[in-house]
Amino acid sequence: MFYRVHQFTQAFFPHIDSSEIKWARDNLSTKAYSLFLKQSRSEQRHALDVAQSIMTYKQALSSSDFRNLLTAALLHDCGKSTVFIRLWHRVFIVLIQKMPKPIWSRLEASHTVFALPLKISTQHATWGENLARTAGLNSEICLLIREHHTPKTELGRILEKADNAH
Repeated sequence: MFYRVHQFTQAFFPHIDSSEIKWARDNLSTKAYSLFLKQSRSEQRHALDVAQSIMTYKQALSSSDFRNLLTAALLHDCGKSTVFIRLWHRVFIVLIQKMPKPIWSRLEASHTVFALPLKISTQHATWGENLARTAGLNSEICLLIREHHTPKTELGRILEKADNAH
């Protein structure tokens, strides 16, 4: 419960130090950094938290795997930057995460106020992959972004674990 209150507070009042923005810039290519900046402040805050969790794997991974994973952590939700997300959308998505798939699918296909937040939740990973590919990021980063909720690789499972922790 306290985790969700903290998560809500972070989304509503995201605080990012200039040193954290500099750290992101130093760890991303110019085009990747441009994608990072297009994210909302709350998504940037979340991405920085996920990326900090990834830092614990630096010694356990090859340098290329670590760089790909760190970049994906900083950009995994960049697809959300393609739509305007209201705070109630975020709250609604968190509240209905355990909803049965048939009900979710029916609501997502409907023409109600609930359709957009469900589409965002379902589609943002694909949108992010497309943004990353258009920015010229490598296929491993694009795959990690696309599969960050449904990982099929060990790197993907690391990203999912870090994402779920924040």
